[in-house]
Amino acid sequence: MSVRRTALLAMLLAALAGILGSAPPALALTEIPPPLPPDQAQAFAAAGADVPYGSSTSYVDGQTALNASTLPGAVTSIEPGVSAYAAVGLAPLYEGNIISATRPVCWASAAWSQWGIWPYQQRITDTTYWCAVFGSHITYRTSTTTASGTLCGVSWRAGALIGGGVGPGYTYFTNRASAGFACPTTIPWIVIHTSHHEDVKRTSRGVTTLVGSG
Repeated sequence: MSVRRTALLAMLLAALAGILGSAPPALALTEIPPPLPPDQAQAFAAAGADVPYGSSTSYVDGQTALNASTLPGAVTSIEPGVSAYAAVGLAPLYEGNIISATRPVCWASAAWSQWGIWPYQQRITDTTYWCAVFGSHITYRTSTTTASGTLCGVSWRAGALIGGGVGPGYTYFTNRASAGFACPTTIPWIVIHTSHHEDVKRTSRGVTTLVGSG
């Protein structure tokens, strides 16, 4: 553990000790603590996360991938000239009036990035379902951005395609998931505002890679 992180932890424990000393015995450290003074809150919100990134990817069936496009805030792209059912492998894939010998396969991936340390951590999660003619090209993708924190509330969130695409010739796409956070302090009118993003690349072979964040 770094010297800076040790100092931040000591600050938090000291602050909690003062609060818990006068609190009922039932209050546990796992409960949401009260805000910290502005300088301490700023230090916690700006600190590097112990684990800044994680992801998981798995195969899914075409219907599950298609259903994901109905999630609130989902941003969806389908190969031009192809039906949604064909794009996810639920119907024959006709491209240029030629039926493909291979139907698309689909994956689901939840990739998250985190900034700050508890209780001022800020996390963004990009949940994407996509399908492809394996090793050839992307046929379908739908992405949803969510964000969370213990004390830091979410002000806004967004998702956008910033690289690659969907359709013949596209072997990958890169999605940017962004969010803004509002982190309270002990002074009600002093709120720490932050914004972050993560750029995640996904390929026609089902590979998920973090390619940028900030």
